[in-house]
Amino acid sequence: MIVVLTFVTNCGKKNISYQPDQCLSKEEQSAFLQTMVRYASKLPPEATNETKFNPEFNWYYDKAVTESSLLYCLFNAQDSTYQILISRKARSITPMQEGIAVKVKFDKQRGFDYYEEVFRTWKMPADTLQKRGEFLFRQMVSGGDLTLYHSKFQKDKFIEFPDDRFTFDIENRKWKDSELDSIRFE
Repeated sequence: MIVVLTFVTNCGKKNISYQPDQCLSKEEQSAFLQTMVRYASKLPPEATNETKFNPEFNWYYDKAVTESSLLYCLFNAQDSTYQILISRKARSITPMQEGIAVKVKFDKQRGFDYYEEVFRTWKMPADTLQKRGEFLFRQMVSGGDLTLYHSKFQKDKFIEFPDDRFTFDIENRKWKDSELDSIRFE
């Protein structure tokens, strides 16, 4: 006699809510964005990577926070890691948004113990980012391979970075350009 056991796993997985309010309180979301923009935004005028946390640049980062919001969030209690997709206003003639997917260990008092940008999306209308962002976020949190959504295969539809040229440097918490970073100026 052959016994077949079927385990139903991930039942209704598409219905899992990744709403930020179920992951972080409003206060924690604000603290998260205040810290995250210092890594994900361009440097303020006259700031360096060494001085970007100085209080005189708060005005610049406060504006960046108002242009950013959390779209999706998942907390993994096993390793205390948050996976989050942020939407922010893109610099564009027409109203556009871009997404930044991060994996972080976050404490609102200490900031980030770990910070990794998994990908950045191309600029797109907000409703398109909502749909494509949710798809990419679900792929990311399930451990799916995001390579097929890189520019090399999908042009400017999904993921702008990483690519063959840009990779995220976790230790320094910034994107590295393999072409420019290899040039030595003397």
